[in-house]
Amino acid sequence: MRQTDLLMPSGGRGLGAQPSGTMTTDKFLETRLTRRAVLQLAAWCRLAALAGGGAAIAAEKSPFAGATAVWRMADLNDSAGKNSQLTARGDVRFGIQLENDEREASLRRGEDGYAAQFNGGWCDAGQGADGELNLRGKAITMAIRLRDPSGKWGCPLFGKHGGQTNEVYNIFAADLGDGMGMALAAEIGSDEVAGMHRVRTSIAGIGPTDWHDVVVRFDGKALQLFVDGSLRDDEVAVGTLREGNRQPCLIGAGTEPNGDQTKFGFRGLVDYVALWNRAVSDDEIAKLSGVSKLGDRRPKYYHEKYRPQFHFSAQKHWINDPNGLVFYGGTYHLFFQHMPPGRPGAYKDWGHAVSTDLLHWKQVRTPITPHKSWGGCWSGSAVVDWQNTAGFQTGKEKPIIAILTNGGEPEAGPPCTQCIAYSTDGGTTFTYYEKNPVLGHIVANNRDPKVIWHAPSKKWIMALFLDKNDYALFASPDLKNWEHLCDLNLPGVSECPDIYELPVDGNADNTKWVFWGANGRHMIGTFDGRTFRKESDLLPAEYGNSFYAAQTWSDIPVRDGRTIQIAWMRGGQYPGMPFTQQMNFPTEVTLRTTPEGIRMYRIPVREIQKLHLTGHRWGNEVLRPGSNPFAGLSGDLFDIRAEVEPHDAATFGLKIRGELVQCNVAGKTISCLGRSAPLAPENGRIKLQVLVDRTSLEVFGNDGRVVLTSCFLPPEENKDLEIYTEGGDVNIVSAEVYPLRSIWPQAEGKI
Repeated sequence: MRQTDLLMPSGGRGLGAQPSGTMTTDKFLETRLTRRAVLQLAAWCRLAALAGGGAAIAAEKSPFAGATAVWRMADLNDSAGKNSQLTARGDVRFGIQLENDEREASLRRGEDGYAAQFNGGWCDAGQGADGELNLRGKAITMAIRLRDPSGKWGCPLFGKHGGQTNEVYNIFAADLGDGMGMALAAEIGSDEVAGMHRVRTSIAGIGPTDWHDVVVRFDGKALQLFVDGSLRDDEVAVGTLREGNRQPCLIGAGTEPNGDQTKFGFRGLVDYVALWNRAVSDDEIAKLSGVSKLGDRRPKYYHEKYRPQFHFSAQKHWINDPNGLVFYGGTYHLFFQHMPPGRPGAYKDWGHAVSTDLLHWKQVRTPITPHKSWGGCWSGSAVVDWQNTAGFQTGKEKPIIAILTNGGEPEAGPPCTQCIAYSTDGGTTFTYYEKNPVLGHIVANNRDPKVIWHAPSKKWIMALFLDKNDYALFASPDLKNWEHLCDLNLPGVSECPDIYELPVDGNADNTKWVFWGANGRHMIGTFDGRTFRKESDLLPAEYGNSFYAAQTWSDIPVRDGRTIQIAWMRGGQYPGMPFTQQMNFPTEVTLRTTPEGIRMYRIPVREIQKLHLTGHRWGNEVLRPGSNPFAGLSGDLFDIRAEVEPHDAATFGLKIRGELVQCNVAGKTISCLGRSAPLAPENGRIKLQVLVDRTSLEVFGNDGRVVLTSCFLPPEENKDLEIYTEGGDVNIVSAEVYPLRSIWPQAEGKI
């Protein structure tokens, strides 16, 4: 009897029908399993011959060794361990004999040269013979070899699905709405993280009509997607596999959260599907993929059309507030709100990047991830515990303590509380304090703790947003036990506080304190370790349309003498990009005495000069209406500096890639991208500095007295520069235009 006759009985009896005759069901299955073992051994012998080995290959060398389940698609049976036999639903034909190169490729992978043809039907494995498909723990590997001759894909392929709150493991194809188009994707769900961990790659980029070996590996730290022996995508992924999913394990279909079958069904060939309750090795993935060595075909990042070239942006995915800014051991640490794919709502991580010069950032694979089910790592800060007040130090490295909000939707998770995590290896890894939270829920979504060390009182001070326009200050001797000090109200301001002390006019003997909110409005006053007393009205520090949630770095050495700040540039547009949003360029913050009182100034950190290419300079030149000394200059990365005497001009300014930076002389204002700010000549002159990146303009007037930070999306073809005047002449005292080099390496930009 031919194998296809045995596996596909004639006479229209349907899938799984018993052959004609008097053979009992038990005898029939025994015969099929015996024949299957013979066929499998024969396949391995053929594989040995193809490889030049000559002799039969021992069973333990099979790439499927130790698998929880292996469905080889010659029939409904599982050839690993207990038989998690499939139930076929709809049109699926088993035992399709592959031929020629396709058969040899199947044999090389340890398969038997047979496949199943899915024609919109699917297979149901339930929970397995003894519930073994309902995996547990911190490791899993899924593998499937398949071919879709239509190239359409767009359906569930294998897994236990159940929606964001009930996902366990899943391989599927879908348009995820991220500009990639149809994607091959995989997800795993964790009981320690809301939503799912997801990896994906473009279907168009893998040759959709070919045979593909798809392997997905999760080891409790990362989730990886391999296609045809090459790594295509990876994500930080933590926690244990989600428990409690009672949806069936399906091949060629998925289930909705309510348990109904999806309307989608795979139409193509499947050579095998396999599942392991462990993370298989690289060598095993190579064998499953028919290659001698794994490759790396992750996308090349940092050189995309709209990628900011000297502003920080994450390798991929959404970012917002800067968090945990700390300087230690010669390294600036920049944590940030980071939204990996597959997370619901605001259940974010702290992404992590490092730099030694505030320019060249490297995103590292050591974020801080949520530590409780249905909680997100919301904004916060970090400090170096030089005196080991919290008692976490274990070696020579001083502990770095992150203070963050464990946040979540009130109806779905715990209320917002303040928690700490500590690093004893210089900020490489963090461990959550076992007795979190250190500050319980107070009101509403109280959040965004900013912590500093107050030397006179020998205590840590926390500024915390409470609700609406209300903030509070707390004190602690050890970062674990907090005492309420005082409350503050900043009308029209919410979220993301900061508090810091600055010298006035550079005089270390004359200092003032700044209390700051997310939109840049702040108060200047005094702080005695218990009470902040304001000495100014609520003052603006920013007039642009994109500046938000700025924070200052802690622990910058005294010898440096600077207070350095960075903010999220919200509202940017990056069509078709793998990332979205960016940070502004770091600025130095100072206080200076003005006729109106003590005011804040912000200017780009001096390190910007390290990015300067050969510049163009003008000096003591009369600029008349209709003339343009910048004619012929073209580009998308510039540091532009000018000092101008307006004389009798009505307006003057810069035109950058079609956008105006305009000074209204009579109105004493400056405007850019729909926003304006007061700017009057000082000693008859106006100073401008403008940083131009691919998707942003940052305008600094009169040495940073006013700042307009704005995202924009200019026409791709317009890279012109112009300096102009209208209604009269102006005198260009000096002007400098420096093209800038990119901060990103010319390598592929992989983490």
